[in-house]
Amino acid sequence: MEHWQRLFRSRRARDVMVALVIAGPAAVGLLTGLYRTSPALSPAAFATIAALCAIVVALWRREYDWAAVVVACATFVVTDLPYPVYVMTFSLTRRRRWLPAVLSMGVLLVLPAHQALFEPVATSGHLFEFEASLPASGFNGLVYWSFAAVAPFVVGLAKNSLEEASLDRERHAAQSAERQRRLRESTLRERSLAERARLASMMHDGVGHHVSVMVTTAGAISVDAAAAASIRDRCDLIVRVGQKAVGELAEVLDMLSGTDTEETRFAIADIADLVRDYRSLGVDVAYSVDETVEACDTAIGDLCYRIVREALTNVLRHADEPRADVRLAHAADRIRLTVTSPLAPHDRHSLPGTGRGLRLLAEEAALAGGDLAACPTEDTFVLRAELPPPDREREG
Repeated sequence: MEHWQRLFRSRRARDVMVALVIAGPAAVGLLTGLYRTSPALSPAAFATIAALCAIVVALWRREYDWAAVVVACATFVVTDLPYPVYVMTFSLTRRRRWLPAVLSMGVLLVLPAHQALFEPVATSGHLFEFEASLPASGFNGLVYWSFAAVAPFVVGLAKNSLEEASLDRERHAAQSAERQRRLRESTLRERSLAERARLASMMHDGVGHHVSVMVTTAGAISVDAAAAASIRDRCDLIVRVGQKAVGELAEVLDMLSGTDTEETRFAIADIADLVRDYRSLGVDVAYSVDETVEACDTAIGDLCYRIVREALTNVLRHADEPRADVRLAHAADRIRLTVTSPLAPHDRHSLPGTGRGLRLLAEEAALAGGDLAACPTEDTFVLRAELPPPDREREG
């Protein structure tokens, strides 16, 4: 099946099919004697004109569409074969060449030409018994040929619409996959940062504390007049080595607390996609943002995105109703981010959480020159962040 699908997608196969669509009815006309009703002078002339038209339309309909239209219309006038015109109408509509497409349809819709060229077939002995019953003149004939002329145009429009819908679906799927990829990368980064912060805290609280106690004790002994000189010298050595160890420990903690500047960062504009994703999960999210806020610094935009994501995740975990109100606005020359959601009821178990996410975000907000605070009330939970204003250079 895939082999045949690839075959019919190739240009050569489509050209062959176009030639057969034109040459096939011409061959039937020769076999049944229908060529006698056309203005062609002889069967040889009829066959030659039809064959040349099939070749020209098959090969020229893309690059030389006007020439192919002229050949198709001339063949229709000389042989009464409308199929070249049908092919050209469909091909031109697919490529949105409206003027020659309308011209092709117009040739079939001219009433005097229709009445002059299409007469009922009254003789017997033909291959198809319904030929004599086709309306060939008058109002009924005009309606019949109008449908026949417009059908390829309508089919071409339908094919274009289907392809556009398919492209839209593919584009939306690619955008959704990209958002999911960025969400996964950001989640992995958050986990990495949390683990590094945990390790840094353990080293600071454990190793740093013990080394500090050791250095302090050794320093106290080194200044004790009752201690021997050799003991004081050894305590001085312990103090120097301990101070060096504390300095190296500080460097390690700085490395653990640092972030990779090449990692994926989000912007204020990405919050709309995040809100859309959580709406698809069943969270009723109301979102509003000032246009001036979108000009903020990249780091602040990334921080706002991650605060909103953490808040919406908590809504899914803990809120009584999956509902949230997200607002980004200017307030006193600061960026104010507010996320309001219902509180979790006391009699219902919610999904477990460590609380580390908000603590890390609060620390990042403080390092950025702002603050992040959770303000629960009687029936709502408000997460409010005050962050530095947009970059003035970019605004100017």
